[in-house]
Amino acid sequence: MNDKKSMKITHISAVEQVCESLKQSILADEWQIGEKLPSESSLAELYGVNRLTVRMALQKLNTLGVVETKVGEGTYIKKFSLGDLFYDISDFFSSKKPFDEIYSLRMLIEVECCRLAMIHATNHDLKNLKKQLDRYLAARECFQQTATEDLLQILVEEDLLFHYHIFRISHNTVYADLFLLIKNIIRQYLLEIIPRKNNLWIEKKYSEDPDNHVTIYKALLDKDLEACKQAYNEALSINLVMEDSE
Repeated sequence: MNDKKSMKITHISAVEQVCESLKQSILADEWQIGEKLPSESSLAELYGVNRLTVRMALQKLNTLGVVETKVGEGTYIKKFSLGDLFYDISDFFSSKKPFDEIYSLRMLIEVECCRLAMIHATNHDLKNLKKQLDRYLAARECFQQTATEDLLQILVEEDLLFHYHIFRISHNTVYADLFLLIKNIIRQYLLEIIPRKNNLWIEKKYSEDPDNHVTIYKALLDKDLEACKQAYNEALSINLVMEDSE
């Protein structure tokens, strides 16, 4: 008896073959960013397939964000960004996640981005971060005075922008792109946490003075990673404080 497992031969479609060949050509810099690809007819002749096959292959590359097709003009090589790809799928990825999982994820990647920012951030980067911090603090003050849904949305966006600035000034593009994938997860977290946190602040059961964002900013200026870790730990573990108070 033959003990070997059955090995099925997978048929690779012409579309997949053309798509893969185009990807390899792009990776080999045969076409530069912004350069127009040959016409569908020319590519069909090159690969020995029909125009529909080429069009479907180009559609796959469009979906991946590798190329961009302009109606009436043609298809052009596009600068690839994970962020663009993540933005399109983030709603599917960001279904409600437990607080402890969000805490672990953010502690891991955001503190690392702070460490990198302490090494790579320029004075211009830090000035822009300070401007965003001021916008966040202004939004926070408005929300604390009048806790409306509109002001909550503004505060959450300013909060997200502050943290995105930290990702960007780490000068690690992969981390910056990753933020766009988890952005909706963090947004959902903030939309739930901030009102509860604000209620505790009003009831004098919770004090955040100075704001953890301020502490994080000062830690970046001082290149104090331990202070940064502590600030993140305090900011992200607030849900535990609220659970104990309920």
